[in-house]
Amino acid sequence: MIKHMKNKKTLKKENGKVRYIFNEIKYAIIPFLIFVVVLLISYFGNQLIYTIFDLHGSYYPKIDLDDKIPLISWFVYFYYLTFPLGIITFFYLAFKDKKLLYTVFLTLCISFAISGIIYLFAQTEFVKPDFTPVTFTDKLVVWTWGSVNPINCFPSQHCFMAFAVMIACFTCKKMNVFFRIIASGLSVMIILSTVFIRQHYLLDIIASFDIMLSVFAFIYVFKLGNKLAERQENKRKEKILKKIMNDLNKKNN
Repeated sequence: MIKHMKNKKTLKKENGKVRYIFNEIKYAIIPFLIFVVVLLISYFGNQLIYTIFDLHGSYYPKIDLDDKIPLISWFVYFYYLTFPLGIITFFYLAFKDKKLLYTVFLTLCISFAISGIIYLFAQTEFVKPDFTPVTFTDKLVVWTWGSVNPINCFPSQHCFMAFAVMIACFTCKKMNVFFRIIASGLSVMIILSTVFIRQHYLLDIIASFDIMLSVFAFIYVFKLGNKLAERQENKRKEKILKKIMNDLNKKNN
């Protein structure tokens, strides 16, 4: 029993830093994979449906201000930081705060599922501007436009990821202050990138914020993330206890 009750400092010293960190975050691998499945179905599922049936978005949630936003090509690099930043933050949060990790996990899954339903029944499309690429960055923007159909705009899933990172940064008390500043700053730039490389309208961002904040508030108030974390922790303790009992039985036999 003593072996399994050692404090984190002792475990870190015995196992090495890398192995210790992996052991602390490996529980988050399955939630992460579940989220990836939800993401793929909600986004590419709709892309596939609209490609097979040659459909197009019928809604254009544009306001007058959208026409005044310039195309700024170099924002494309921030656009591509969305999911790497999200993955890093997800597992960093897993290391720092298990209950908050499950809260963010549920928030992401539910928000992405909602967006998938909206895409399916009220598909939006972004009409790309006339643009002649000159630099490599310009060409990367054009390639990004052509990589998938210009649909699945309202709400923005890139903004979902950025808002999830910001939620983690603002609510995790154990988070390193430098990570908090850098991740929050990058999240803001990612949100801006969605409009500056002409991938989304402003209302797409507003919808993402409203959905993400509403879902997070619901889960946070009813402590659904905490309950899920406690349930998983109880399963882990039962597994440890079962292993201890099996070891004792082997020794007695």
